[in-house]
Amino acid sequence: MMNFISSKATVRGCIESKAVILGPTVIGERTIIGGNVIIGYPSKRTLNAIGLIKPVTIREYDMVSKGSRVGEGCIIRPGTVIYEMAILGDRVQTGHNVLIREGSTVGDGSLIGSSTKLDGTVRIGRNVNIQSNAYLPHLTVIEDNVFIAPNVCFTNDPYPQSGRLVGVRVCRNAIICANATILPGVEIGEGAVVGAGSVVTEDVPDGSVVVGNPARFHMTREEFDKKRRRWIEG
Repeated sequence: MMNFISSKATVRGCIESKAVILGPTVIGERTIIGGNVIIGYPSKRTLNAIGLIKPVTIREYDMVSKGSRVGEGCIIRPGTVIYEMAILGDRVQTGHNVLIREGSTVGDGSLIGSSTKLDGTVRIGRNVNIQSNAYLPHLTVIEDNVFIAPNVCFTNDPYPQSGRLVGVRVCRNAIICANATILPGVEIGEGAVVGAGSVVTEDVPDGSVVVGNPARFHMTREEFDKKRRRWIEG
């Protein structure tokens, strides 16, 4: 299969083989789009407008797609799917097989690790580092300079399947360690740390470190940073 690049798209970067660029998508200079990437994939609402009872061709997808925007100097690795109306800033990188759903935004300099899913309208700030296999559902907000380790799971429905969703907010400079689970509506404070495997059921104050199930206060961020420095220094 050759590339499919919409006649409505503006592409200033480099497109590898078997990529699909739909609708009025804009791709900035020095951006690399890997093989088997789809950008501008129509949302369910958009697809319903053309009727799913009949086969849909790539050209019909292109006709209805509202397009996406990918900034300058980005690297979008193979297998990534970016839905229509998603906006990625400059110098954003994705790992392999990333999903970014419609309306999501990713700030400048952020990394979305392999097999991570932004599954709904998700807001990611600048210089955020999200490692592999993280799950961020609809209404999740991640502020600037946050680190999210592998296999972290955010949630948004207190009583599944209530349909009444409330997102998690992670404030700037926070760290979420591997395999943590964050329950709906929780706010992780500025500079806070959530320990590996923790289940966070309530708000985490600024500058605190919580661990356990349910997560409870363990130390301050200042103490955490001192231990980290000692570890780095050997």
